[in-house]
Amino acid sequence: MGSRLQGRLTRLVALALAVLALLVAARGLLRHNTWYLASDQYAFLTFAGDLQHGTVFHDDEAQRLAAPYARADRTHDARVQTYFWRDRKLYSRYPPGFPALLALAGLIGGEDAQHALNPTLYLVILAVLGWLTWVLLRAGDRAVAAGTAVAAMWLLLLLPTDVHLWGITVARDLPAHLLALLALLAAASGRFGTSALVLGLACTIRPDAILYGVSVAALYARDGFRLRPAIVAAIAFLIGSAPLFAYNWVTQGHPLAFTQGTEFRDVLGVLLSPRSAWAADGIQHVSGGAFRLVHLWTTLPGNVAHLVRGLGWLVLATLLGAWLAWRTRPLLAVALLPYPLLALLFFSCWSHPDARYLAGVVLCLLPVTALGIVLPCRALADRSCAARWRAAAAILALACLGASAWPWAASALRIGMVERALAWALLAAALVPLVPRLGDRLRRPLALAPSLAFSVTALIVVLGPPGPRDPFQKERIEQARATLGAWLPAGSLVITSESLGRPAENLSHYVGVHAMYATELPLLSVDRGAVVERYHVAGRRVFFLLRAEDGTTLSETKRLGPVRQLARARGDALYDWFVDPDRAPLGAVLYEADPTPDALRMRREVAERAAAAPARETDAAP
Repeated sequence: MGSRLQGRLTRLVALALAVLALLVAARGLLRHNTWYLASDQYAFLTFAGDLQHGTVFHDDEAQRLAAPYARADRTHDARVQTYFWRDRKLYSRYPPGFPALLALAGLIGGEDAQHALNPTLYLVILAVLGWLTWVLLRAGDRAVAAGTAVAAMWLLLLLPTDVHLWGITVARDLPAHLLALLALLAAASGRFGTSALVLGLACTIRPDAILYGVSVAALYARDGFRLRPAIVAAIAFLIGSAPLFAYNWVTQGHPLAFTQGTEFRDVLGVLLSPRSAWAADGIQHVSGGAFRLVHLWTTLPGNVAHLVRGLGWLVLATLLGAWLAWRTRPLLAVALLPYPLLALLFFSCWSHPDARYLAGVVLCLLPVTALGIVLPCRALADRSCAARWRAAAAILALACLGASAWPWAASALRIGMVERALAWALLAAALVPLVPRLGDRLRRPLALAPSLAFSVTALIVVLGPPGPRDPFQKERIEQARATLGAWLPAGSLVITSESLGRPAENLSHYVGVHAMYATELPLLSVDRGAVVERYHVAGRRVFFLLRAEDGTTLSETKRLGPVRQLARARGDALYDWFVDPDRAPLGAVLYEADPTPDALRMRREVAERAAAAPARETDAAP
C-alpha cells in the first residue's frame, strides 16, 4: 500500500470516527438534557425573555411587593444573587451575550429551542475541537494530525471532566468557550482581526474569556509584531464586545462598571483609585469581593486535583504531550498551553474550587493529551523504533489489562475504561509492526489506534443497557405545570427552601408564581411577616412549600397567622412539585397562609395609613 493511499485511508477513517463521535454524543445529550433550572439558568431565561420584549430591565412585581421601600443608594441582591435590585429596577448580574442567544433561539423555536441550544453547541464544540487540533498539526505528519484530532474528540466524551454538564442545561459556559476556540482557530490561520472580533463576542457571554487573549497574543507574536494588524484587531475586539459595554452603561451608568465587577471589589479597591469607573456610581453593594489572591493557596490544589481526577492516568500523557508539543509541534503549544496556565491561576483566586471554571482548561488540554498518546503510538509503529521500547510498551499494556481484570486492582489503581482502551492501542502499536508486511501497510493508520480503541469502548457503553433519562425533561415539566397550576394561581407567592433542591426558580419560570427562598428576604432587608402581609393586603394568596419534617419553619410560619395544609407528596411524585426526592426523603408539604377576615382588614388599614405617610427608607432588619 503506497504512502499516499495510506494517508488517504487514514483521513477517511478519521472522518468516519469523528462523525461517529458526534452521533454518540448526540445520543447521550438526548437522554440527559435537563429542563430543571438552578438560579443561573433561571436568570438567563428571564433575561432572554426581557430581551425579546426589547428591555434589559425585568418588570418584577414580586420585588415591588416584597421590598417597596428599598433604599435608592444601595444595590440589593435579588433572585438568589443573580440579579440586582436598585431604585425599583431589577437587572441581571450576568452579561447579555448568552441571554441574547437564548432570546434568538426562543424566537426561532420557542421553549424547545432554548433547551436545545446548548446540546447543539456541545456538538459544535466537539467538531471545532477536532478541527482546531487538525489545523494546528496538519503542517507536519497528517496521519498524526488526523489521529490526534479524533482522539481529542473521543477524550472529551469519555473522560469524566464534567464539561458535558454544561451541554445538557441552560448555562453560558459552552457558548463562551466555543467562541474562544473559534478565535484561536482564526488566529492560527492568521486572521487576527476575525479572531479579535470573535473573542470580543465571547466576552459578552463570559468577560473572563479575555484570558484566551494570552493564547491569541502568543500566536500573533509568533509571526512578529506588526502595528497595522494590531490596531485592526483592537478595533475588532471593541466592536465584538460593544454589547457588554452598552449593557454596563445602561444598568450601572458607566461602560467599565461591570455588573460582575463587585466580585473583584477587594482587588480593585487596592489597584484602582477611589475615582475609578467601578466606584463611580457610589452605590453600596451587598455582595462581592469573592476574588482574592489569598484564596490561591487553598483553591489551586483543589482545582489541580479535579483535573487529575478527570484525566486519571492520562495526566501523564498530558505532561508528555505538552513536552512533545513544545519540542516538535510549537504551533499547538503556542495556541493551547498559555490559556490553561493563566486560567488555572486566575480561577484559583475564587473562594473554592469549581469544575465549571475549568471547562476551558480541559478543552485546551485535551488535544495536548491526545498528542501525548498518538505520537508514542506512531513512534512504536515505525520500523526504526528500538525493540526495547516496543517491549516496554507491550509489557506496560499487558500489565494494565491484567490488573483491570480484577475489580479490586482496577479500583485501587484507578484503571478505567479509557486506560484499558489506551492499553489495547499501545499493544497494537507495539506488536502489529512485527508482523511481516502488515506493519508497513498499517504504519500510518496506526496513528488512529487510540481513536479506534476509544470508539469501541464508547460503543460498548452505548449499545449496552440504556441508562436512566433525566427526570426533568419536557414531559415532566408539562406535568408539573399542570399539577401545581391547579393549586397555585398566577401571581401568588410561594416561600420555600433550598433544602428541597431549586423549586423557587422552576415555580417562577414554569408556573408563573412569585417564588422566593426564605433566605433571600434578608438580602432585601425585609422579614417574612412583612412580605406575607403585603401580599395579603394586595389580594394575593401566600403559600409555603416545606420539607415534611421542617417543624421549625412551620412553627415560625404559624406565628404569622393561620396556616392550613393543602397537599403532601413523597417519592417520585415530588418531581411534579419541582422537588428532588433525594433532598426530601420524608416528602414535602404545601401550606397556605390564610388570615382571618379581621386580621386582613386590620392589615389593610395599617397599609393605607403607611401609604399616606412619607415612604420609609427601609424595613426593619429581620
